[in-house]
Amino acid sequence: MSTDTRRREIAAAVRALIVEKGIDGLRTRDVAARVGINIATLHYHVPSKEALLGLVMDTLQEEFIEQGQRVNQIALDPLGRLKLEIAEYKSLLVHKPDLLPLIEEIGKRARLDPLLEPKVRAMRINWHRRFVTILEEGRAAGQFRSTLDPEAGAHIVIGALVSFQYKPRHLLSLFDSVAEELIRSFTAAPI
Repeated sequence: MSTDTRRREIAAAVRALIVEKGIDGLRTRDVAARVGINIATLHYHVPSKEALLGLVMDTLQEEFIEQGQRVNQIALDPLGRLKLEIAEYKSLLVHKPDLLPLIEEIGKRARLDPLLEPKVRAMRINWHRRFVTILEEGRAAGQFRSTLDPEAGAHIVIGALVSFQYKPRHLLSLFDSVAEELIRSFTAAPI
């Protein structure tokens, strides 16, 4: 098995264990058992608990970069890209419900961890920047209000999206209405 494949298996096991037990409950022996390897093999690939968390952050960043590249490859105007970004987030809520609690748990840990903090900060900045760019381009193209503040708008979108990770699953039905209201508040003319 290749080193990259093994590291992906380890990252998947760590991610699942963090969701189940939290970072404080993460044990290297549990990671090794979940992957089906011994501790020595685990430490060969990832030498410490801190390195395990770094590996998880690296895999998260890779996933989000891939997602961003897929979205950017689709020839859409700014309004279409905004709708797609919002739809992609809903897809995460529905199809990868463990991903957002994982990110939240890592975000909490990053406040106290000087190795994780820059990675988490960079991930958040990149996500925010993606929305700012969409809103700036949409404003310049006349799709969004000329008075729209893209920085503030990006915070509003992210806040609205993230709020759904804390709502009970049955309230996910409100997601589309919230998304439509957000878009309506940004647009220059009725859609």
